[in-house]
Amino acid sequence: MTVQLRNLMPIQRSKVQARGRARGAVRGPGRTETVERRQERIARLAWPLFLKKGYDNVSIDEIIEVVGGSKATIYAWFGGKEGLFEAVVKQKSDDVVLAIHADPNGSIEQQLTELAHSFLDIVLSPPILEFHRLMVSIGRTFPETGRLFFRTGPVNAYNAVAAWIEKQQKDGRIGPEDPYRLAVLFLDMLIGEHQLSWLTGMPQAARRDKIDETVRLAVKVFLHGCAPRPAHGASR
Repeated sequence: MTVQLRNLMPIQRSKVQARGRARGAVRGPGRTETVERRQERIARLAWPLFLKKGYDNVSIDEIIEVVGGSKATIYAWFGGKEGLFEAVVKQKSDDVVLAIHADPNGSIEQQLTELAHSFLDIVLSPPILEFHRLMVSIGRTFPETGRLFFRTGPVNAYNAVAAWIEKQQKDGRIGPEDPYRLAVLFLDMLIGEHQLSWLTGMPQAARRDKIDETVRLAVKVFLHGCAPRPAHGASR
């Protein structure tokens, strides 16, 4: 059975700053929808609009056309367009982190390989690459949103992998280095060339065969470099 890494360590989930967040239910014809679920649905519906047009080129009126409701609802629940965009950022970042998984029944090499492929499959998908490009482009204009993206996206992905590494360390399979720094090194080793090639207009560089080779080598180098060392003075 495949287990998502969130089962190994609770992932910190920062809450979107919104006005008047309620726990009640929104009632419609033949259904009851909680406010939280409706907020999540609004963010998911607004996501393609921001992705296609960019933050600056999307108006509240266009958002209402897509998600329904009223301006009053958007302002009451999200505080405006920026708050809604922050909800979108957190939601998509969570989607990436929750996609990382490994089968705990496999060997350490099999687990790390599955983890690597699940990570690359989501972060190298066209919508997430476009999302990354968007976040890079608006980071200077909206530094708080940029920090939210880094905190809920990359940092949480590193933490999820660090939790897996820490478990392997407790089982004596990986040496006693800082698990977070090891997670950063491993994920960055995987993604660097393929993500940058797409962001700089060379998507052909991220071919499946090259990705598979990157995963194979990254797993090999990581496990070799992090293998537990014999205690000092132990007999050989």
